[in-house]
Amino acid sequence: MRLIALAAPALAASVAALALGMTATATAQAAASKPTILPGHWEYSYRIGIIPIGNEDKCIKPADAAQFSKGICTRRYKCEYTTNQVDDGKIALKGTWTDKKGRAAPVNAKGSYTPESFKLDIKMKTVDGMPLAGVMNAKRLSATCPADVK
Repeated sequence: MRLIALAAPALAASVAALALGMTATATAQAAASKPTILPGHWEYSYRIGIIPIGNEDKCIKPADAAQFSKGICTRRYKCEYTTNQVDDGKIALKGTWTDKKGRAAPVNAKGSYTPESFKLDIKMKTVDGMPLAGVMNAKRLSATCPADVK
């Protein structure tokens, strides 16, 4: 149980960052021709195994929605993928996230998306080598964001 308590914040931060800091790894032209998710007010939920570890609301701006198809990354890491497929309702990512200290963490995520929802099954190792597995579910609540949601 202690391992879950220690792993939960790391996975929650990593999974949350997946959606927040989307980074370009494909051409803008490809993204423009392949619509993915819609901007607006979204709700995210996270879990490790069957244990819920959190949920939050996010405001996805049009630029964030466009970045979704270019590769998902955290703002704290440099992300490089040997596999980066976000197309036709399916997501497959495999690669590494490297932190500012040069430590690499392998990441593997698979899932599906519609314009108003997505689900990612994420397997990764922390920079210390601890394996983590979790799920992120997200759904669009509305086309506009409330003033208090970032």
